[in-house]
Amino acid sequence: MRWALLCVLAMLAVGSAVTGPAAHAQSVTVISGSGASDAETAAAAKAFGEKNQPRFQEIPWIVLLPIGLFLVLLLSWIGTTDWVNRDSQIFGLNYKKWVPIAYAPVAVLAIVLAFVPINFWIKLPLLAVAYLASFLPYAISHNRSVEPHQTVLTGSWWRHLFAAVMGKVGVKVKTERLAEYEKGAPVELIAMGGESASDDNVNLLTARQSPGYLVVKEVVLELVNRRAERMMLDYGQQGVAVRYQVDGVWHPGEARDRESGDVALAVMKTLANLDASDRRTKQVGRLGAKYQGNTYMCELTTQGTQGGERAILHMLFEKARPSTYNELGMREGLQQKWGELMAADRGLLIFSAMPAGGLTTMIDASLNETDRLMRDFVAIEEVNHREHEIQNVNVTTYDAAQGQSAITILPTLIRTYPNVYILRDFTPPEAAKSLIGEIQDERLVITSVQARDAPEALIRMLQMKVPQKAFAAAVTAVLYQRLIRTLCPDCKVGYTPPPDVLKKLGIPPGKIEQLYRPPKPEELEKPCPTCSNIGYLGRTGIFELLEVTDQMREILVKQPSVDLLRKAARASQQRSLQEEGILLVAKGVTSLPELMRVLKG
Repeated sequence: MRWALLCVLAMLAVGSAVTGPAAHAQSVTVISGSGASDAETAAAAKAFGEKNQPRFQEIPWIVLLPIGLFLVLLLSWIGTTDWVNRDSQIFGLNYKKWVPIAYAPVAVLAIVLAFVPINFWIKLPLLAVAYLASFLPYAISHNRSVEPHQTVLTGSWWRHLFAAVMGKVGVKVKTERLAEYEKGAPVELIAMGGESASDDNVNLLTARQSPGYLVVKEVVLELVNRRAERMMLDYGQQGVAVRYQVDGVWHPGEARDRESGDVALAVMKTLANLDASDRRTKQVGRLGAKYQGNTYMCELTTQGTQGGERAILHMLFEKARPSTYNELGMREGLQQKWGELMAADRGLLIFSAMPAGGLTTMIDASLNETDRLMRDFVAIEEVNHREHEIQNVNVTTYDAAQGQSAITILPTLIRTYPNVYILRDFTPPEAAKSLIGEIQDERLVITSVQARDAPEALIRMLQMKVPQKAFAAAVTAVLYQRLIRTLCPDCKVGYTPPPDVLKKLGIPPGKIEQLYRPPKPEELEKPCPTCSNIGYLGRTGIFELLEVTDQMREILVKQPSVDLLRKAARASQQRSLQEEGILLVAKGVTSLPELMRVLKG
């Protein structure tokens, strides 16, 4: 870097001769000698001085031209040598060799010419020749090592440059045909998983040479347009079956032929740095994509099956996470009850949901809605399985790889006297016992468990070998959630339900006039662009709040049973998950078939 700066200064020293042409053009030898008198000499000198006074109209043409040419050469040299430095490292073209070749000739010559008293118009061509002689060899080597669309100083390159320059002033210029990999969907694929950026670049260049590259671009575009979380490709002897998962539900897609499916999968494996030739072993990797200014991360999982191979492409969207009760879909009455429980000074609160049922989001939103300024919140997490950061919740971690668990750090944490403990995984039993003991000292404990409904969540907690009597005495409530699809507002269809249906739902006659459902195919005059003809758009939550009564505590101690707990909940007139779902159906948020599907899950 130092010698690069030195050669720039040397170039500037050479540039100081720019004013030389004007000075030399104006200098003449004043006639003096034995043949001229002093008076004549003085008169001649005066006349010369008056004649050669600098004038504004003349000097710019004499001085600015060489200055401009010199600056063009200097800036071109700086720009191209910097490009050689970056480009040679990106494409692995031995930058230790090419960077000195690009810098040294011009630098050395500039230093030499700075001390040689020759005319500027001789120095400038010499520097230009040295510049081209040092730059062009690398450009030739670069063009031989990259794909055609990545070459420089070619006819297409100059056209692109001209189009870019004109585009900045608002003039659109049509350039040559796109490279083959640039055709198709306007999606840019990104290679990931390599040990270095160079490995990823090699994988990307390899993938671009395959016809499957364009197929993968179409796949990504379809995933985004369908709002799909996953795409499943089942490879059989006759073709490839395609399915899309949208809002947690799988939908059939258009089958693909085996040939295009094979090359597409090979491209995806290459971009994810997996073995494209291995069709049996389970492989997991990641690739990326850019579309309309958004960057998407895609997880690719492949494994051989009895009939061929299965590949799942999981789109890891950066969606806005619900952070309030309203965004979760919780009704106002339930918000108030649960908010009071979260604000309590003591007790054990349990969050519960099915796998992939929004459990983490529900906990985070509840914490966000709770006052964390007046109370001290602490969370206990495994160092390699961290949760989302929440303001004013202090996190203490343990390392399971080192044989640690929550009980390892609890004694120290207890001595800090926090008001609220958050242990999402209520293990080991020793940690659960310790935290239940803290509840007796006016502490609130928050945990979670996966289950099918709120009563089952209590039984699941007992199965984790928590102290039975202490748990029954400490547990306060369970908040359970299931995700349900919401009807598309643009194409949902209203209908008058039969009286017997309303009776089964427990809806009084005359209470509602219509229920809603997705449209049938024959009812659609044109495709719905909002939901892509699915009939549903997004998901919301159905919430079941189970407040533990004395009868339930007795059941937990004497005869733990899900059925008995459900009966006790009905006896205490607490709404079940089904009843909460019926409210959403009655409001037109979702459909009756969708509620039945969710409750059967």
